[in-house]
Amino acid sequence: MSWVSVLAAFLVAHMVGDYLFQTDWQARNKRGGLGTDPVARRALVSHVTTYTIAFLPALVWIGTELEPVWAVVAGVLVFFPHLLIDDGRIVRLYLVRVKRADGLNLGLAASVDQSFHVLSLFLVALLVGSA
Repeated sequence: MSWVSVLAAFLVAHMVGDYLFQTDWQARNKRGGLGTDPVARRALVSHVTTYTIAFLPALVWIGTELEPVWAVVAGVLVFFPHLLIDDGRIVRLYLVRVKRADGLNLGLAASVDQSFHVLSLFLVALLVGSA
C-alpha cells in the first residue's frame, strides 16, 4: 500500500467529511469547542465524529491491506488533529503570530485551516504507507 494511494483516499474522505457531512450548525458553533462552552463542545465533537465516519471506507481498506491495528492508528490520527485544528485556537495563533494577520480575513483563515488538515493527513498517509 503506497502512501500516495492512502493520501488520495484520505483527501476524498476529508472533502466528504468536512464539506458534505458538516452541518451549518456545526460549522458556526465548533470554534472553542475544547473550552468550557457546552454548545461549542457539542458542535466540535459531533462534527469531528461525523468527519471521522467519512473515513470508514479508507480505514476498512487499510485494515484489510495491513494489520487491523493500522486502521485504528490511522483513525485516531485523523480524529485528534482534526479536533485540535477545528477548535480554532491553533489556526488563530498561526494567523496572528506567523502570518501577522488581524483575524478578519476569513479566506486566509479558511486556507490556513485546510492547509493544516491536508498536512496532518499527509503525515498520517506517510506513516500508514510505510507500514
